[in-house]
Amino acid sequence: MPKKYFLQLGQDLVLTAILLSLMGYHLFAEAIHEWLGLAFLGLVLCHNGLNLWWFKKLRQGEYTPYRRLQTGLNLLLILLFLTAVISGILLSKHIFAEWRFHSTGDFVRKIHMLSVHWIQIVLAVHLGLHWKMLSGFFSKILSLSPVSFGAKYALPSFWIGLSAYGFWAFFQRELFPYLINRVDFAFFDMEESKAMFYFDFFAILIAFAYSTRFLVWFFLFRKNNATS
Repeated sequence: MPKKYFLQLGQDLVLTAILLSLMGYHLFAEAIHEWLGLAFLGLVLCHNGLNLWWFKKLRQGEYTPYRRLQTGLNLLLILLFLTAVISGILLSKHIFAEWRFHSTGDFVRKIHMLSVHWIQIVLAVHLGLHWKMLSGFFSKILSLSPVSFGAKYALPSFWIGLSAYGFWAFFQRELFPYLINRVDFAFFDMEESKAMFYFDFFAILIAFAYSTRFLVWFFLFRKNNATS
């Protein structure tokens, strides 16, 4: 595989770890949360820099249903990132606290919560659109043949089980109200372990990503596969 691919993969793994850390606002000091936010922004910019070709080709080629979905999702993700970053800077109590536009109003806080929670979901869907590539990568790392039992049954069973737990954690943690802006103040369990928090939110990420992989196949590619 090209070195650029490994660089992108390593970058995306770090990006995911930082995103999960940012979701755990209560796990770190506020100053650390803000620095993690800046690191997240930097990695997002690097990620887009490595994929400038995608922006250059926006006006080229045919827009299939899959490409329309992918393009719309990416543009939505960019909008959510901008919203989260701008609202986060406005709410800053440490790094940008002395800036004139500093604001800790309820509206800005709710917008920040809304955009951050949607980023997790949309990023998971984005991951799901690239699941076939990731599946091939995992099989190669584990030295599994594409037609082996491990690649065809064991790994999918693992992802399905983790996804089922992820959906349970999503509803158990009552995250849906955050997505419809029905939460005024975020609730955090200050005594929960970091390991459990990371596992739950990683499982939630996988749940939406793996579900996307199946939904995209069912609605966009199933008929093509059946007739090919």
